[in-house]
Amino acid sequence: MRATTDASALFSPRRLLIGVGLAALVLVVAGAVASRQLEPRVHQAIVSRLSTSLESTVELGDTRLSIFPLRFLAESLTVRHHGRVDVPPLLVIQSLVVNLNLLDLWGQLIDRVDIDGMELNVPPRPEAGGPRLPMIRKAAAGRTPDVVIRHLTATNTRITIVPRESGKNPKVWDVFSLDMRDIASDAPASFTASVTNPIPSGNIDITGNFGPWQSDDPGSTPLDGHYTFAADLGTIKGLEGHLDAKGEMDGVFDRITTHGDTTTERFRIPRLNAGSLVLKTRYEAVVDGTKGDVELTSVEIELGRSVLHAQGVVEGTKGIKGKRVTLKMTSKAVDLADLLTFVTSTTPPAARGALVLDTAFDLPRGDGDVLDRLALDGSFRADQLGFTSPDTQERIDSLSRSGQGRPNDASISDVASRVRGAFVLANGILTFKNLAFDVRGAAIRMAGTYALEPRAMNLSGQVRLVASASQTQTGFKSWVMKPFDPLLRNQGAGTLIAIHVRGTADKPDIGLDIGKTLNPK
Repeated sequence: MRATTDASALFSPRRLLIGVGLAALVLVVAGAVASRQLEPRVHQAIVSRLSTSLESTVELGDTRLSIFPLRFLAESLTVRHHGRVDVPPLLVIQSLVVNLNLLDLWGQLIDRVDIDGMELNVPPRPEAGGPRLPMIRKAAAGRTPDVVIRHLTATNTRITIVPRESGKNPKVWDVFSLDMRDIASDAPASFTASVTNPIPSGNIDITGNFGPWQSDDPGSTPLDGHYTFAADLGTIKGLEGHLDAKGEMDGVFDRITTHGDTTTERFRIPRLNAGSLVLKTRYEAVVDGTKGDVELTSVEIELGRSVLHAQGVVEGTKGIKGKRVTLKMTSKAVDLADLLTFVTSTTPPAARGALVLDTAFDLPRGDGDVLDRLALDGSFRADQLGFTSPDTQERIDSLSRSGQGRPNDASISDVASRVRGAFVLANGILTFKNLAFDVRGAAIRMAGTYALEPRAMNLSGQVRLVASASQTQTGFKSWVMKPFDPLLRNQGAGTLIAIHVRGTADKPDIGLDIGKTLNPK
């Protein structure tokens, strides 16, 4: 009976709890001691593994090994590709957490890695034109990929492609979230990423494949995927509209080809106080990481009902913020009514027709208004120009009748006009050279300026008529004009008159320059 009582006292709940607690304490202490003993080994193993796989020198700061849960914490990881100090480090990580499973300790797998504050600097090749390593996108037949990391997440990441040319800014992507799966040494890893785009402000969401990593030449590491981009064009001073884009990319780090399309509803230039149009583009481009530039190999632009084609580059200069956009733009189908809607407030637009356009487009870098920075230099023509206002069209018909010497011929109506000219746009001012306006019987040649924002005109030139001055009139007026025929007949024209056009587009002031008319030289 006494033995039973002693046994009960020995295994009482209170003593059992104390025993379990002591055992747990012993395990915790043992785990802490073990972790302290293992930390240098794990530290050295990580440095050795990264040095070998990346063919680089590796520096690793403070590290800690936790047994419960099993994970490795490290700070200040720096990787220098081939030990190079002439370029930024290949990889810099502020802090990382390696989460492990017990079974992973005896294999080649890491369950999960969480990174915060990562910089990946892809170096240029030491020699221009050096050979690339093959773009191996699949593991060899019959071989299971050597998975290194099952799952990697990173926040606050910056990826920089260091250009070979010293005068170029690097290509930089700020990735605020990155998720990668199945990172292996001999097969691509899948990833999703969200990238911040500064100008125009918006987010780019990317899904694709990355790798396998090319240790000898990081710039030739394969990359492909598709993306969406939503941006506010209002963050570019002088523009307005919301842009939605989608596309695909493929290539290697230092040369990525991409193609896609964009749609911008209600695209407008606010300072012009004019209408808006739908802007759509379809494009093909090459991002050249060795220069930090973007080559726009093909761009099709739809602005309202107008269709334009463009090629050009987006390039930067080291030490100067922003990019310069230069394009060669051509079109055989610029809708004049749409164009006038986009740049004037007149409703309906004053004229209609199809313009043939050929122009150089230059938008320099800078923070100023787009209208002040944009430069154009080109030519245009329209062979069938019509006017929406009956009064304006009647004036054109009257000009044609008078020019042909048939002022009362009502059969001459709805006369089509032809216009052509060369122009330069700079600082918001259009300068016209050799501006020609023709109808049957009359030709107008002018030059001058038109300021887009105040819509102020200052043009001067000549009106050439086939008919003599007296033939432009009837009855008594014709007899009165007879003496002036010799004075106004110059340079092969039946009548040559000097004119000017001033005022605004809404209220033009068309006047006769008598001195230049009598002395056209």
